[in-house]
Order: sequence, then structure tokens, then C-alpha cells
Amino acid sequence: MNRYLLSIDNGLTETKAVLFDLVGKEIAISKAPTPVVNQGPRSEVDMDRQWDITANCIKAVIKQSGIQAGQIIAIGGSGHGAGAYLLDKAHKPLGMAITSMDERSADLVEAWSQESIHACDLTCHPVWAGQAIPILRWIKLNEPERYKNIAHVLAVKDWIKFKLTGRLSGELTDASNSGLINLALKAYDPVILETFEIHEMMDCLPPLSHCDEIIGHVSQRVAEETGLQEGTPVVAGLFDVVACCLGSGIVNQEAFSMIAGTWNINSAIEKGTEACQGQTKCSLFADGIQFIHVESSATSAVNLEWFIDRMFRSLGQKTLPPEELYLLLNQGVDQLPPSETGLFYLPFLHGSHLAPNISAGFTGLKAGHSVFHLVRAIYEGVAYAHRMHIDLLRAGGVKRELAVLSGGAANSPVWCQIFADVLGIKVATMEASQTGALGSAVNAALAAGIYADYEEAVIAMTRQSSAFYPGPDSALYQENYLAFKTLLGALETIQ
Repeated sequence: MNRYLLSIDNGLTETKAVLFDLVGKEIAISKAPTPVVNQGPRSEVDMDRQWDITANCIKAVIKQSGIQAGQIIAIGGSGHGAGAYLLDKAHKPLGMAITSMDERSADLVEAWSQESIHACDLTCHPVWAGQAIPILRWIKLNEPERYKNIAHVLAVKDWIKFKLTGRLSGELTDASNSGLINLALKAYDPVILETFEIHEMMDCLPPLSHCDEIIGHVSQRVAEETGLQEGTPVVAGLFDVVACCLGSGIVNQEAFSMIAGTWNINSAIEKGTEACQGQTKCSLFADGIQFIHVESSATSAVNLEWFIDRMFRSLGQKTLPPEELYLLLNQGVDQLPPSETGLFYLPFLHGSHLAPNISAGFTGLKAGHSVFHLVRAIYEGVAYAHRMHIDLLRAGGVKRELAVLSGGAANSPVWCQIFADVLGIKVATMEASQTGALGSAVNAALAAGIYADYEEAVIAMTRQSSAFYPGPDSALYQENYLAFKTLLGALETIQ
């Protein structure tokens, strides 16, 4: 009887359940929009609704695949990093979960920066508004009753694991990304919480597990709700950036991992933390030995989604199915040369430390420009923002000659070529359409004893599909990239 691995991926855009065989072949997928509510600086999720959606995806993927639930040998998970999913003493959600896109604590973070309040020497992580630490401090200051009732502080995948098993557990890659642990000790440190005046939360943090530990088993109630088999092992899981590295076949220092999705995420694995500087974030890698260095901001393919929503869907008019619309846009963009007319798109809808005082917008727009010119400018602007993050990694000594691209942009050959031309290095994409979910399956395979280590697992389970090299347009893109940065510098001076 064939055996399978189930991955649950709780992202900010979509919630997915993906079934893989033991060599990484995708058997079935079920997905649904994540019920994120964005209003002003707030970005929140109804936790019970999120579980219901996840449970429905699990049930649907089992039905779609036609397998017996008992053939699933382990359940892996990944989720968006940071944020705060809070429970009370009765293990009930304490209000809406707060996601990593939330900006309500931005002024608090800025004040800490001005006063040089940080714990970077312990966490190797700059503080930013979407992390649990500033969120908890904001709640303490602004919602004191809610703060008093906090009993458990979880990440999104920890909430899903709790619903699956009834057990509360944290996990090291996620906790390190949230700035909650002393990276050298790989453990919670009361000094960190005391630094930000939230020491009361020390007893609210869940016990930490290594990502490939089995932390519990599917309960009878969940088995009845989802169609899973009671007793199926549930693995601790991964911070989604680490999962994407594994799903991209990266386990050492050979390549950048780039995710072009809701977030613009650029990462590389290093043996130490020395390259972490400025806004570069440093978290534990899956093996618990190496470190993943991350440069990121919400400046990637989310810009295209916003443009499509505002240009087409919000008008209430009937539009093409998404696949046909993306194909049409890519065909139109592919017919255009690189922008030579000074048309730029600034991909800062949600802000970024790349250009703290600049909002999103087009510059250089002329009457002769079509919708395809605008979309190409978005593709280019997003690629420039990724390049800025990559350059910050390079400035810290993290250099690679290959970048593996995942996320929505990886489905567009013309966009992949723009990335290669802008970065000036080879860009590869993967055979798997869901690299984060595949990385979780790789991790689950290790937990189930299928493979001896991560290197053996990624060799068996991951495969590259396409490669893009800097072409004739690369020289022009280097000039345009410099012009893009000059434009940002000029705009910063007048904000």
C-alpha cells in the first residue's frame, strides 16, 4: 500500500492542504482564501474560522485524492511567520489573531528604535511591527484587560497543531523568527521579555520542539471532522520561509531562496550569524545548526494582486478566470521591451524599510502607455525591490550565483526572466507548484524516518524545472535599477 505525507500551509493569502507521495510528487491539493481582515493598520484573522477552513481543506484533499486516510503516515505544517495567535485559560481564542502584516505597533517600534531599545545581541533580529513582542506590548498598553487574560501565545501553525492534537507546542524556527528566543541558547530568555516590558508573558509561551519532532497525534474529534485517521502523527512543522528553502532544494550555502508572494522574501543559509546587520533577520534553519538570513518586506506579487483587484474585480464586471487573465497579461507584457521611457512602479503598498517614507505609485506615466506597460512596470518594480533586499544580504557578505524563485511570480516565465536580468544571476524555478508545502513534507518525511537527513530528503523529493539566465536586456536593467534607486532617494528628500 502506498504511503503519503500531508502538508498544511497556513499563509496570509491562502490556506492549503497538499498531499505528497514519498518522493515529493504532488498527489492532490485543496486551498481556500485565508480569512484575513485588513482595516487601516490592522491585519487580523478569526481563528475559529481559520480552523474551519483548514479542516475543510484537509477533508477535501483526502476526498480528491481517493486514498485511504490510514495511508497518510505524517502531517507536516508551515505558516506565515510572526504575528500573535492568543488563547485564554480555557484554550479559546482571545479575540482576533493578529497577523505579521499588522502595523498598529509601528509607532512603538519607532520609539524603541529612537531610544535604542533592542535585544538584537540575543535574538539576532530587529524588532518590527508584525512580531509578537511589539504586538504584546501594544496590547498591554492599549487593551490591558485582554493582556491580563492571555494564557498562551502561539504562531499560526501552532494553533492548527493544537486543533489537530489538543496539545500546545511551539517550534524553534518560528520562535526564532518572532524574536522570542535567545538564538545562541535556542531557548526563551526572560531578559528579552524584560527589555520590552512584557515579562508577564514568559509563562504564556508554549514548550519548544525541534521542527521534525512528532508533537502529538490526530484526536478522535478531529478525525471525525476531517476524515483523517485518529492517531496520525503530527509534526512540529516549520516557519514558512524555512519550508520554502527546503522545498526549493536548498540545505546549505549554494543559493538564495526568493519568495515572490504576499511578501518579498529573500533568504540564504549561513553557518553563523555574523552577516546579520541592519534590518536583516536571522532565524534558525531546520537542522537546528545553520541559520537562515532573511531580507524581506511586503513589496512583492501582492502589488499585482492589488492592481488586478482595483482595475478589474472591484468594478463588479465579469472578468476572465484567473488563469486566463494571468496568461493574457503575461502575453501582453512579453511583447513589450524593457521600460526605456522612465516608467517606474514603486511597490510600497504596505511600506518597507527599503524606502520608509515612500508609498506605492507609478511615475513617468504617459498617454501612450497601455495596461500592459503598467503591468510590466509592476513586474520590474517588484524585481527591483527584491534586488534591493538581495544587495543588503550581499553587503553582509552573503553572496550566491543562483536564486531559486517560488511564489506567484515563479509561474510567469516573462517575470522570471526579468528577475534574472535585474539580479544578474541565474534564476531557477521548481517542478513543485507548492514549494512551502513540499518543504513541510520533506520535514515530515524526516520525522517519519523515511530519510536520514535533510540533504537526502531534498535530493529525493525536490526537482528544478526551469532556468533563466541574464540576457541581452540585463545591461539596460542594471541602468534602470540605478535610476530606480536614484528616484527613491529623491522622493525620500521631499516626503
